[in-house]
Amino acid sequence: MKKHTLKSILTLACVLCLLAGCVPAQATAADASYGYQDYAIVTGTSYLNLRQGPGTEYTWLGRANENDWVRILGESGNWYYVTILESNLTGYMSKNFLTKAPASAPSGSFGGAVTGVVTNPKPTQFLNLRQYPSLDAPVLGIFYNGATFQVLASFDGWHQVIINGQQGYFRQEYVTVQGVQGGNAIATIRTLNGGKLNLRNAPTYKGSTIQAQIANGRQVTVLLKGNHFWKVQVDGLTGYMDCAFLQAGASSAPSQPSVPAQKPQTKGYVIVNNPKATQFLNLRAQPSTTSKVIAQYKNGIRFEVIEYGETWCKVYGSATGNIGYLMTKYVTVHGLPGTPTKTVQNGNTYVNLRSAPSKQTGDVYQKLYSGATVTVLTPGEEWTQVRYGNIVGYMMTYFLK
Repeated sequence: MKKHTLKSILTLACVLCLLAGCVPAQATAADASYGYQDYAIVTGTSYLNLRQGPGTEYTWLGRANENDWVRILGESGNWYYVTILESNLTGYMSKNFLTKAPASAPSGSFGGAVTGVVTNPKPTQFLNLRQYPSLDAPVLGIFYNGATFQVLASFDGWHQVIINGQQGYFRQEYVTVQGVQGGNAIATIRTLNGGKLNLRNAPTYKGSTIQAQIANGRQVTVLLKGNHFWKVQVDGLTGYMDCAFLQAGASSAPSQPSVPAQKPQTKGYVIVNNPKATQFLNLRAQPSTTSKVIAQYKNGIRFEVIEYGETWCKVYGSATGNIGYLMTKYVTVHGLPGTPTKTVQNGNTYVNLRSAPSKQTGDVYQKLYSGATVTVLTPGEEWTQVRYGNIVGYMMTYFLK
């Protein structure tokens, strides 16, 4: 072999070695299998960018929304190499905004691993303990700042708690909790047909396998709550369940009575109008397609309207006493304006229109001064989803009249 040829080969080999040292370390697990059991959710930000390499200087590939699941394939410094399950995109994400669940439940999680303390905005105020998760529910007791309690479950703006031996519900914005991520220690399986719920080895239907089938009514320990799936532990197994079929709290938790203590104020009414006469419309506990189903109704059933929105209506069934939410597109509206609107009222100042229903994570889209009119999409007790011009966001319900 000629000397210059040998020299060229050695030079090329050195260059390849140097380049290999610059390539970020990646896991070698096969992407086609979900046998690698390490997943995380996006937390602390409304969305998280996916990059080609472990740094903000690398090319942007896409993003995942808050609470979206990612599969962890490897790591490099302060970055995880991941696949976003929702989009199947692969790249790097900052560890600062990804939360993994513990391998198992902390000791005593069923007995109150999550604790809290009442923290009203003003020290002179008190917090109502409600019989069920509604501002219309009977008050079981009042508690001032510093009162401590144990959290059984957290959902839809409420904590299910035990305080002074009494069980009830606190609004989340008036307390501070510490413990298991997501504030949830227990959930109960609630399938619509009473059948079993699959425990999967990944937080996705596509490509995952079923580890076990757990009976309706069984309790599971919740380790991490993400979009569409929760990581749980049951019968010594750890896996993922579709959260649409999980009810936060123990099965012995008090349920909302069929008839409320006092008929709510209503305005106008709606009639169930499914696309097909054989279909049922779900009445849900909260305005979300993943919320608990209270009951199902065929065409022609009438509900009185408590709050009217283009996307969801909060309704009252006078025959059953049920209060919940119906999707507006599946009802016909009577006695109400064609477009549901509210007026911003906050003295001589403004109210923020935010990207999310949270003061902490919701970016301010716009400041709307008193007198501005918004279109209501989804009414809520604390936050209302609205549209202002072409902007869709959230405003605190208190300031909308």
